[in-house]
Amino acid sequence: MANPTVEYRDLGPSARLPDQSVNPYYLADRKLRVSVARVGKSLFAFDDLCPHDGCQLSAGLLTGTTLMCPCDGSRFDVSTGAVQGGPAKQPLPIYEVREQNGEIWVRV
Repeated sequence: MANPTVEYRDLGPSARLPDQSVNPYYLADRKLRVSVARVGKSLFAFDDLCPHDGCQLSAGLLTGTTLMCPCDGSRFDVSTGAVQGGPAKQPLPIYEVREQNGEIWVRV
């Protein structure tokens, strides 16, 4: 197994992310906002800003793996980044994410 400190970034305790919720994280050195969603036992990581209007997606409504932008109503599949409903036309960039030793790790 690869060393998570080399390939992945530690976002903090996984206990802070309950089922059917989304948490935002800011990676200051990359000037990047990333969100992580938990759906059941799965984690999904993606850009936190809507590609259509730049709104904070972590404030949106998560239903299953569908996340709705709170500003424009665009819907995205957090497992693939695919647009499920507009006005957004660009998919969400997604990132590898895993849970290890009680921590959430993301590869950006």
